[in-house]
This record gives sequence, C-alpha cells and structure tokens, in this order.
Amino acid sequence: MVRKSMILDVDTGSDDAIAMMYAMLSGEFDVKGIMVSFGNQPLPYTLKNTLKVRKLLRRDVKIYKGAAEPLMANMVQGFRNNTEIIPLEREEGGKSIAIHEKEFPLPEPEDAEEDERAVFWLIKALMQSDEKVTIVPLGPLTNLALALMAEPRIADKIEEIVCMGGGVQVTNITPCAEINFFNDPEAAKYVLNSGLPIRLITLDATHNSWFGYEEVERLKEIGNPAGDFAAYLLKNRIDAANMLGVRKVKKSAIHDVLAVAAVSHPEVITDIRRQKCDVDIGGSWARGGLFVDKRPSAVAEKPVYIAYRANKELLCDLLVEALKKYETAD
Repeated sequence: MVRKSMILDVDTGSDDAIAMMYAMLSGEFDVKGIMVSFGNQPLPYTLKNTLKVRKLLRRDVKIYKGAAEPLMANMVQGFRNNTEIIPLEREEGGKSIAIHEKEFPLPEPEDAEEDERAVFWLIKALMQSDEKVTIVPLGPLTNLALALMAEPRIADKIEEIVCMGGGVQVTNITPCAEINFFNDPEAAKYVLNSGLPIRLITLDATHNSWFGYEEVERLKEIGNPAGDFAAYLLKNRIDAANMLGVRKVKKSAIHDVLAVAAVSHPEVITDIRRQKCDVDIGGSWARGGLFVDKRPSAVAEKPVYIAYRANKELLCDLLVEALKKYETAD
C-alpha cells in the first residue's frame, strides 16, 4: 500500500485529537509533520494538547508551533461584537463545561515542539519535497495562507488541500459561520481563492455523519488507550454540547476525522459538488460565512469542491479499524 504524503494543521481540540489518531495509526499516511495554531483554544493549550496526543500515540512525528492569532481580525475592534457568537464553553459550579477542553486529561508531554516555526518549516518542507503533498487543515487557515503569501511557489508542491471548514446550510459559532472560517475569515478567503485544488469538508457533511452514545460504546469496546481516549472525547463532546444548549439531539460530529478519512477514502463523502463560493470578510453578521453562488448562471472557475453528505457507517468503521492498530504502534 502506497501511503499518501500528508501535513496536518490542527487546533487541538477534541475532534482534532481523534483526527490525529486516525492519521497516525491507520497506516494510510506518511505524516510529514503537524502544524498547530490557535483556534478551539488559545495556542498554548492547542499546542500542549497536540504534544499530549503524540505522546499517547507513541509516534515521533514532529510538531511545529504556528499562528497565535488571525491575519487581521484582532487589528479591527468590534468585528466579534457585530454578530451573535454561541459560546462553546462556560463555568458552572466551579467546573468548566467545554466541547474542547483547555487541557486534555493525559500525561504531560516529555518532548517539546520543534524550534522552527510552522510557516517557515512548511515552506522549506514543500520546496524540498520530491513529491506533491496533501495539506489537511483542521483549524483556521492562517498558517497555510501565510506560507502561500510568503512563497507562492509552494503551490506547485501541493497535491490537494482537504480542509475542514465552512458550512452552507449548517453553521455553528454564528448564524452564518463555522468556527474555523470565523476564526480567520481573511485566511479562508485567501486559500479558497488560491486556485489550488480544494475539497471543503463542511458542517453540512459532518453533521450528516455524526455519532452518538452508541458510537461511544463501540469506541470503548476497542479496549486500548486510543479507543478509550477517543470514546472519552466523543462522550464529552455530546455531553457538553447538550449542557451548553447547542444541540437538540444527543449526538456530535467528529468534524476533523471526516476530512482525514476523505483523503484516503474519498467514497466516505457521498455528495460533493464543484461550486462557485467565497468567504465573507465584512464586519457584520455574515463575517466568516461560506457563501455558494447557486444561480444557474454561476460558473465555478476555481477547483473548490464542497462536501454536503457523508457515510457515517463507513466513517465509524474506518475510525474503529485505525484505533485498533494502537497496540502495533512503534
């Protein structure tokens, strides 16, 4: 089996952690490195959580510290006050209820991240690569946008971008936006308009393939540390989402693992369309929203493919099989 060359870009995050497990345990990928940015939590937390997951998996994949803030959003006061943000975390009875915990309940990492910063490493790694590499961003697109701006020639070394982000009919953090795109709309717009081949794994697809407590039990039945931790993360996502009032059903999408699985198993996406689209970078309600031009006259000039539906059963099967391989990890 020829393993696909991949670079992950995470903001770890419960679903990022499960996606990392799939990428590193499935045997389907040659993970060249992992970049980390702000996103689900501030960078110090997302970085530490990434290091903890690497330790759990007993892998030596190198980790690089990336962007701590978006390209421009923090320079303009008031952007985040002009829409309705749903909080994904709150304190209750002295305890934090969060879909993405600040710190995972895992042993402290023994090894640190690399000294080289993510954007510089990405440019060097791609320019020196003898083969094209698939980039899988699972958080804000800040690191990738900065690298493309600094060295446009890396575009020739990118086979494809398989990105978890955006939502057409489904949104989460605001009425119009998914959190990854909302966290850095300017970066999302830049990457989507780059002309690179992009598969966009949206909330439409991930919410069409979400997991419930039945899948929590299936992950527990794997009976190894990877399965146990994945089950813990999924259960916490479901519980926290319901306590925070952001779900009407007792289920949760593991968004990021769908993007990783789609790289090696494109059939897991059952409805994908090449469409004309863009990201709103204004300062009002629609900021960070992914908008598709559905008019009959619309022509999709850029190779952006938007995923709408996915096969939940296949996704769960793939995840379970990957997590079962934990015991054979080096």
